[in-house]
Amino acid sequence: MRFPKSVLTSILTPISLAVAIRHPATPLLWDVFHAPELPVVDPPYNYTISPTSFTLPHGQSTAVLVDAPVNVETSHAPADWQRFPGVIAVATERTIAHVAEQFSYEEFVEFWSAAFLDQIPTQDETIQPLPLNGKFYLEDHLLQAVEVGQSDTYNTTVLHVPSLELLLTGDAVYGECFQYLVETNTAKLRAEWIRAVDKIESLRSKIVVPSHKEIWDGFGTDHFENTGQYIKNWEILLEVVTNAEDLKNKITILYPQRVGDWILGISIDEVFPIRIV
Repeated sequence: MRFPKSVLTSILTPISLAVAIRHPATPLLWDVFHAPELPVVDPPYNYTISPTSFTLPHGQSTAVLVDAPVNVETSHAPADWQRFPGVIAVATERTIAHVAEQFSYEEFVEFWSAAFLDQIPTQDETIQPLPLNGKFYLEDHLLQAVEVGQSDTYNTTVLHVPSLELLLTGDAVYGECFQYLVETNTAKLRAEWIRAVDKIESLRSKIVVPSHKEIWDGFGTDHFENTGQYIKNWEILLEVVTNAEDLKNKITILYPQRVGDWILGISIDEVFPIRIV
């Protein structure tokens, strides 16, 4: 999507960004907050944006919230932010640059603010860059931001928590939601996304949390194959469909369980600019 899909993390209490040998005293735990589909202003369509998952790895007194809710109302649900006045946002340098691009008039005003009227305030927060190696620590447990390149947007990162065998994949890997293919609009870019999925899979974690999944979706490694296959099926359909309605019908027949019709709609728009209901 136009919002940077690299991992943006919020630290609920101070953590260490220094690289050192660590000996964790206690194990980490993790929880996932599932935000439901959200209405999008895109007349004459009654579209919704896909459900979104926000993950909280946490120790005894420190936590990291991974991914950023798009609107104010959703951002209030995972935490009472007044209780965490010292919260800081951290991200890779490429992610920070990507965020800055979203504040242009075209992106912030014409796209995001138009789609979510009166739901996104003016942004003036400072994001702290991670070390170039992407490593930081949560109560002596390593957290690793891994750059994987092109996925549904460019300069994507995922977050690896080795001690939990946990991968927080942002929008590089999807659950049962329609995949955003506006910025992956050539065969070359789609092939790069598939390679990014392969790179993420090579991290060999057992738990996978896509940012866009349905609440009944599991956290298994099958999300890797399913994400790649969706891209391949989209590629196949582009060779045979002749109009937007044909593409919509065929992809929804293949994936009747997937949700997030706004993402599907604008992805089809990229192929056939005349919108369908």
